Amino acid sequence: MTTSGAPVYVVDDDVSVRESVGSLIRSAGWAVEAFGSARQFLDSHWATRPGCVVLDLDLPGMSGLEL
Repeated sequence: MTTSGAPVYVVDDDVSVRESVGSLIRSAGWAVEAFGSARQFLDSHWATRPGCVVLDLDLPGMSGLEL
C-alpha cells in the first residue's frame, strides 16, 4: 500500500496502454490520473501537484521530452 496521497500520472495517447498501465498501478494501491496528451495533462489542475509521471515520449503535438 502507498504511504502518500500523491497520484501517479499516466500520459499516453494510446488508450489501451493508458488503461493497462493505470490498472497495473492501481492494483499496487496507488491512485492514478490518466491523460491522453501532454497538453491535456498541462491544462489540468494536476500539473501543479506533486506526483510521479509515467510518460510516453512519442506523443503527438508536444512530445514527452518537451513536457
